[in-house]
Amino acid sequence: MRQNCFKIDSLNEHDDDWLTVWAWLNDCSKSAQGASVISFGIRERKPEIERMLEYMAKKRGMTADDLFKSILDGTADNSGDEPSSEE
Repeated sequence: MRQNCFKIDSLNEHDDDWLTVWAWLNDCSKSAQGASVISFGIRERKPEIERMLEYMAKKRGMTADDLFKSILDGTADNSGDEPSSEE
């Protein structure tokens, strides 16, 4: 399994307090609880992310698989196009 660490912006006071409580209740660190929340959110939104990927790939004349690979290897052209939720 690939381990990538990244920094996120600070949470607002309310969310940070609740993350601290949630982590304590689950007997884990805030970092571990945050990673769990992010993983859950990705799984929950995966169909929407896949639709956006398909849309952007089609717009660029490529397959979603090819765009996925180029995003991961850092070669994707992101010319400022922002996918909208109104497809």
